[in-house]
Amino acid sequence: MKPRFALLAVLLASVAAGAGALSIEEIMKYKNIGEVRISPEGQRAVFVVSTANYEDNVFNTDLWLLDLRTKQALQLTRWGKRDNSPRWSPDGKRIAFLSDRKDKVNIWTISPDGGEAEQATDVKSNIGSFDWLPDGSGFIFSMTDPPTPEEEKRKKEKNDPILVDKNIKFARLYRWEFGDNPSTSPLDSARGALGTREPTVLTKEDAHVNSFDVSGDGQWVVYGVQPTPKVPDFRHSDLKLLNVASGEGRDLVKRPGQDTSPRFSSDGKWIAFISTDGGEDWIGNSYVCLVPPDGSGLRTLSKSFDERVGAIQWAPDAKKIYFNASEKADDRLWEIDVEKAAVRALSSADDGKATGSYDVSRDGKFVVFTRSDAHTPIEVYRLALGSNSAEKLTSINADYGTGKVGQTEVIVYKAHDGMEVEGLLVKPVGFQSGKRYPLLVIVHGGPSGVFDMSFTPRRGVYPVQTFAEQGYLVWLPNPRGSGGFGYQYRRANYRDWGYGDYRDIMNGVDLLVERGLADPERMGVMGWSYGGYMTSWIVTQTDRFKAASVGAGVTNTFSMFGTTDIPEFMEAYFGGRPWEDSENYLRHAAMNYVENTKTPTLIQHGQEDRRVPLSQGEEFYLALKKVGVQAEMVIYPRQPHGIQEPKLVEDAMRRNLEWFNKWLLGQ
Repeated sequence: MKPRFALLAVLLASVAAGAGALSIEEIMKYKNIGEVRISPEGQRAVFVVSTANYEDNVFNTDLWLLDLRTKQALQLTRWGKRDNSPRWSPDGKRIAFLSDRKDKVNIWTISPDGGEAEQATDVKSNIGSFDWLPDGSGFIFSMTDPPTPEEEKRKKEKNDPILVDKNIKFARLYRWEFGDNPSTSPLDSARGALGTREPTVLTKEDAHVNSFDVSGDGQWVVYGVQPTPKVPDFRHSDLKLLNVASGEGRDLVKRPGQDTSPRFSSDGKWIAFISTDGGEDWIGNSYVCLVPPDGSGLRTLSKSFDERVGAIQWAPDAKKIYFNASEKADDRLWEIDVEKAAVRALSSADDGKATGSYDVSRDGKFVVFTRSDAHTPIEVYRLALGSNSAEKLTSINADYGTGKVGQTEVIVYKAHDGMEVEGLLVKPVGFQSGKRYPLLVIVHGGPSGVFDMSFTPRRGVYPVQTFAEQGYLVWLPNPRGSGGFGYQYRRANYRDWGYGDYRDIMNGVDLLVERGLADPERMGVMGWSYGGYMTSWIVTQTDRFKAASVGAGVTNTFSMFGTTDIPEFMEAYFGGRPWEDSENYLRHAAMNYVENTKTPTLIQHGQEDRRVPLSQGEEFYLALKKVGVQAEMVIYPRQPHGIQEPKLVEDAMRRNLEWFNKWLLGQ
């Protein structure tokens, strides 16, 4: 009887210590904020909020409207499907957005003053991205080729074999206009019925459009195009310029590497775009480049910026370009002076706050953006350009109090070879100095991902803050190969997976043990994708961990090459193909050392994963069982590389929590 009462006391103490902390149920109620867009007159903004919809088992997205003067935010759409990608009409009277309300993704419009949304387009495929024509008469949008009548017939008859690399469905550009009605404006005609015109295809060549922008006068469209929709081909994208009236197009930037995401300046004299500057290295940086519409005088503006640039946007006066990018564990806004090519931070580090989506006002006086830190949920903020003090505008996550989360701090240390490494340490709720805690290590994906200081109650299917509530230390290392620390750091695990990066992780673990924080007898490790690779590698190299969870992990680098949808990625990191250097591939494969494994291991994998195919998890699971390791495997139906359905996300989180509680806490 005594052990039973002792266990009850432990459980009660755990509940008391975690009172008010984030449970898995509370984590799933978290509202994430996505894209934000300022109205033309600068008095309102529309933004996207994502929530878990258990009834339809999707992460639903809705539009919210924010009054920038009063800071009042109201939900604008309440449909069970996804409403996203909001775009203000040129006169500010309507908001267009993408929605799958009727299965196919179409453009809908709604008044910012409320009322029901109206469907604009009615297409047979899914619209990928869109923008208004400058006069408000319609849209330019990209859409993947719909199936032909013959293909529909074959599918219905179940006589539809898949021919690899044949019958490719390309994304093309289309022009669509509202119906003609002389008594109403083009925008007003959208209120009563669908547009009366069929979309006009603008790009007829067999090439895949990945991005585009419309000039201010509506006469030109600049777009990024790649040979096929295959993921690796984004590294072989070029820019083209299209005359909307004539349909004539020409090459604008054509060279090796990636040139994409073009944006016209307000005066039409320049086109900014994101580029690898002629390089084809998957590990390399990306830059902000400029080219005039005639294609002469191409310039690379951000060559001095040693990282990958994010979304770009022009200042209204065309003198500066803004972008977001990582700087170690912080995501920040940056600006480039077009004339001087000088880059500087627009937002201060401000205790590690991370920046997400942003938009610059039409008068160039302020920027509205989403921001959070490790202890503060995401909200919308406003920053006056020229100021370092941001103003919080929304309280969408007001019910997520700062006292509910484990405190996070950045730890900097030296690796085995002297390289400086950083990681984030999340402390248990109610942390007491001088006490050792069970340690959970989470390895990020990529490998060029990065753990930043954003508010992230869960990292994928790993409930970080629930772990903290349960009394765990959570270690989030950024080993060599991580993003945010420059090109040389990101390339430091080239042909070295499982060696230098493994030591970086373990050096951090050793440091936490030496400082008296971590209990070396109660440690677990987990990770998804590349994090799953590292987890499978770790358990074949050491038995220091009492439990592990491998999520969609690369466990056999040799077979991974021939089954993934990005074999070029493997070539980039391993310096060649497996048949050219089989010894190197096998040297870095956990499967090659599986007989060393003693750690009980949980394997989780999406059934429809093409990035890291299901066979990678199945190979490792079978091998673990054959060598006598206690292993379990869970396959999530319908799921690609990341689990996307709320019920399955919650299931995966619960299984991870229960798995580590069992092996580390004896529950």
